[in-house]
Amino acid sequence: MAAQKLERVLKLLAELLNAESPRTADELRNKIKMYPNDLKAFRRAFNRDKNALKEMGVPIVVVSVGASNKDSESYYVDNKEYYLPDLNLDDQELAALNYAANSVHLLDQITEEEALRKLGGYSEATGTEKSNLRVSIDNNLTLLFESLNRKNRVNFLYRDKLRTVEPYLLQFVGGKWYLTANVLEEETIKSFRTDRMSDVTVNPQAHQYSIPDQVNGANLVSFSYGDDPPIKAIVRIDNSYVPWVEQNLDVNVDRGPDGSGIAEFSVLNYDIFIDRVLLLLNHAEILEPPILRERIIKRLQMIRDGGKVENA
Repeated sequence: MAAQKLERVLKLLAELLNAESPRTADELRNKIKMYPNDLKAFRRAFNRDKNALKEMGVPIVVVSVGASNKDSESYYVDNKEYYLPDLNLDDQELAALNYAANSVHLLDQITEEEALRKLGGYSEATGTEKSNLRVSIDNNLTLLFESLNRKNRVNFLYRDKLRTVEPYLLQFVGGKWYLTANVLEEETIKSFRTDRMSDVTVNPQAHQYSIPDQVNGANLVSFSYGDDPPIKAIVRIDNSYVPWVEQNLDVNVDRGPDGSGIAEFSVLNYDIFIDRVLLLLNHAEILEPPILRERIIKRLQMIRDGGKVENA
């Protein structure tokens, strides 16, 4: 498989696995951005990629959304059907795993031999044929994948704060890897970018926790990450700006009789949230809570007076 097609197929698999709802072919095309512009060429390439995944054993589910033609079909991969709870490889499967590891080189981190030892599948009788395929992997993924598989708790530094977590989900979104985990000190579920972690250590005791049946992945709305006390913000939005808010801030807006909208946000970073509201100029107003109203008024006064805008 050519390198470009391999990358496209892997991106298609990632989108199907991470989608919170079934995706149409056009939605996948817009997300992946590697398919031809010509519609017929796109459909041929998309069908070939689907078939390649099916031949690999990926359980692609097709959902009809109304009409009977192909344009009305949506697709997703059922995570429970795709992911294995435990490898339990036999000798023949271990031999195949050895061959696969000899075909892929992990850059800058573990060798194929070390990876196999971690999986319990190393064998001296490996084949000598190797490909030139090289896959980049960030420094922490090996430890995190292993801890997720064995359900080990993990410690790491993130923004200069020590965290102890129970890993629930690893996902590749927007070119970055994210770990969604239960943070023990805070008794809450959060997502972390793996390349921003440091001093990652894995507790040697396995099977320390259970993963819930439903785990939501990384939320990439910036003001929902931070160390400010969590609050709910209620914002009134002018009619003409409601579509922009729904699309760019990932929130449902309740429309009033005059067409204006009321939106509710979960905020953990007050200053970034105020930055987003100010993008709407006088077309949005923070109604609650008072602390955010006071902060945005202070910010506007500083802008008016020509003062330097600092984090409140």
